[in-house]
Amino acid sequence: MTWPRTVWIGGAPGAGKSTIARDLARCSDLPLHPVDLWTYDHVGRMPPMRSLAEDLADGPEYAADAFVRIARTRLELVAEDVRARRLGDVPALVEGPQLYPSMTDQSVMAAVWLVPDAEQTRRAREERLARAHDPEGRARLEGLLARDAVLADRVRREAAEYGRTLIEVPATPDWAAIARGVESALGELPRLPAGPALSAQRQFENAAACRQGRLWQADIGLAELPPYPFACECGSSGCAETWSGTPDAYDAVDGLLVTH
Repeated sequence: MTWPRTVWIGGAPGAGKSTIARDLARCSDLPLHPVDLWTYDHVGRMPPMRSLAEDLADGPEYAADAFVRIARTRLELVAEDVRARRLGDVPALVEGPQLYPSMTDQSVMAAVWLVPDAEQTRRAREERLARAHDPEGRARLEGLLARDAVLADRVRREAAEYGRTLIEVPATPDWAAIARGVESALGELPRLPAGPALSAQRQFENAAACRQGRLWQADIGLAELPPYPFACECGSSGCAETWSGTPDAYDAVDGLLVTH
């Protein structure tokens, strides 16, 4: 399969990848493509798999190996999803823990990996659990953290082996400095033209966030989704404005979501 042009922000869970990628994409007029926003879509396009609980029950090493196997399977689906966006020469900023240095090829224009300190990983997972009532997620927290540590070590080894840029995220991160390091590693990139093309991509990303949120809500039986950020759809170059809401509230917006 021929990959579309992409740039990657990968790394272990809890490293701040999603926030940094979101901010960078919006300030730099890049199409944003978080792999996690297509999780439920991918499940229907992949062979049957064991549950996360089953993988964790077999220990952190097994669970980490299973995660990487699934990530490699999903890679072709990510390529299909990015290609469907018809971005031309503008690379999608693909972000997620599913991206590993050993998976890159010539279609990846630039890449960087973030690896958090174990304390930062725990804090990030605790913060996510605090935003929604998810008893199953709480019950498997320690197993996930043990798996996360194995995945972090794997990213470090692969980054060294393949000569890729790695940024360590300490227990008390200087997020501004980390974001500058990511931006420097990726360099200057082609941008989406301001106006309808940029607006359409932000609409596409918001629709994906709605779909993923609703599917997650149904999967874990959540009575009500917590609000989360949506991108402004004004189409202005460098617009990093966001609006916090639920999918239902987003659908109720009359016309484009313009937050300023």
